[in-house]
Amino acid sequence: METALYKEKNWAHYDVSHFPEVKVTLGKKISNDADFQKFLDDWEALYQRDRDFTLHFNTNNVGWVSMKYCFKMRSFIRKIKEKHPKSLEKSYIQTDSKWVRFLLKTIFFLEKPVAPVYVYSGDFSDLENTTVYNP
Repeated sequence: METALYKEKNWAHYDVSHFPEVKVTLGKKISNDADFQKFLDDWEALYQRDRDFTLHFNTNNVGWVSMKYCFKMRSFIRKIKEKHPKSLEKSYIQTDSKWVRFLLKTIFFLEKPVAPVYVYSGDFSDLENTTVYNP
């Protein structure tokens, strides 16, 4: 059985035990820029497996996140599009936070996603009130 890419004390915890389904749990706050960069580096490391995959983000614990990370995320998305345009099949983002939804809307206004992104509240099985961002 595979282990997570890094420990839960970081902002993001990746569970790759059911790859190609990857569960990503985000913590309350980003400690510093290095913590966010670790999140991006470990995301990019998923592409080294040379297999298609799906990301499932749980953002229910996320608190306030600086807008500067929207711009860092935009740059990351551009980089992924250039280097690994097809491996990510889709992403699901669970959130009940209006702030997180605003950040996502901002990110995808600045840069279209690599693959379809489904943003939903509550239970994964109830995707009725889902916002979809397409590449």
